[in-house]
Amino acid sequence: MTGLNSKEEELFQFITDGKTNAAKELIESGEVSVDCEDKEGMTPLSSASYKGCEELAKLLISKGANVNTKGHKHGYTPLMFAALAGKPDLCRVLMDAGAYAQKTNTINKTASEMAAFVGQHECVTIINNHVSIDEVEKFLHPKGADSDEQFPLDFVRFCHGLTSSHKIHPVAILFHLRDNAVHLERNKKILWVVDRVFEKQLRCKEPNEVMSMKLWLVLITLRETFKFMDEKTKGGGPIMSKADLCTAYAKYMLKMDPADKVRLNLDRHLRGAIVAFPYRQSLLFETMVKAMAKTHFGERPSAYEYIVQALFGQRIYALNKFCSSCGGPGAHKRCPTCKLAYCSQECQKFDWPIHKKVCAAIAARNEKGEEEMGEGLGDDESPRSTVQEEKNTVEEEKSTVIEEKSTVEEQKEIIDVEDVKVGIDDLQK
Repeated sequence: MTGLNSKEEELFQFITDGKTNAAKELIESGEVSVDCEDKEGMTPLSSASYKGCEELAKLLISKGANVNTKGHKHGYTPLMFAALAGKPDLCRVLMDAGAYAQKTNTINKTASEMAAFVGQHECVTIINNHVSIDEVEKFLHPKGADSDEQFPLDFVRFCHGLTSSHKIHPVAILFHLRDNAVHLERNKKILWVVDRVFEKQLRCKEPNEVMSMKLWLVLITLRETFKFMDEKTKGGGPIMSKADLCTAYAKYMLKMDPADKVRLNLDRHLRGAIVAFPYRQSLLFETMVKAMAKTHFGERPSAYEYIVQALFGQRIYALNKFCSSCGGPGAHKRCPTCKLAYCSQECQKFDWPIHKKVCAAIAARNEKGEEEMGEGLGDDESPRSTVQEEKNTVEEEKSTVIEEKSTVEEQKEIIDVEDVKVGIDDLQK
């Protein structure tokens, strides 16, 4: 290593060896520069991102490390290393700290494009659908320290989590609300912030239809959740905490009977949310409605399957199994009887009181050769992609909307939301 003192050399070695505590002590000592570079042009933050160490990255950022350093001999930034390492949460940390998603390396590739090339599609989603915490801060504190109302930092972070997360499954949102129930007393402010961020996506010089639709789905789930809470609170029944109400509503969403092929309450909610999207001129809205109208309510593919493909691309849909409870990708756990997919033991336990009543029926349908319930094909069920296909992932995902537009124009079909409304109660008052 060149240009480094002995302590800085130690720091790089600690990061390489995964000695996180030793590295933290050295950084805290002040004996090293957080932006020092080794002979490859790597900084400590670049190295921590390459190793996927979120804890060290946060510490280095707090000490003033440059999140957009491009000293690396091939022009790799910390965000590029985090994306290649397959660390979506670390990508979010770096972008919250100001990392630029559009920076390119020496072969003119962005972090998102590099992540897509190596199959880290969750990182692609995080990078391409990011809302900075500063943007949320501006809505909550428009005049900075002189704003009429001051909100605690943890509330700002909570609102940011709702707008920046790629998790749009209603149950995943309900789990997030349940775990942060202390903030739900400010439900009107929560709705206002999410609504403002949503409106901004299409009312700007470079409109983002995907982000707009994603935030709309979050907003509708929040509205319906708070409506459910108000009804239960005023209903005169037993008093329940807001966390318990979130749990109850999540179970309502997941309700299923043996004859059901999809979770009807969940499907009704998502179809209703799509139909209620206010920007009808949106190409994404038209293509989603056109696709969804081909499937009758209660049949598969489910509304969530359509939404995942539309918002996150065919690739992430094809290569992942999605959790039957929270909709999270990479669901590797399976029910031993019916093979329903779950992302964790917690999600499986949460669904068990409902699932045990329908497990045998799902297994029977699978034995008859009917389509297995649970979204996505999964890595073990997908044909292996060629290197060229992986190279073209980003271009394919970007061209999806354009191709759908051509189809609509060529066929000149009428987009009829009534076909999507089949079986849906009117959610709009």
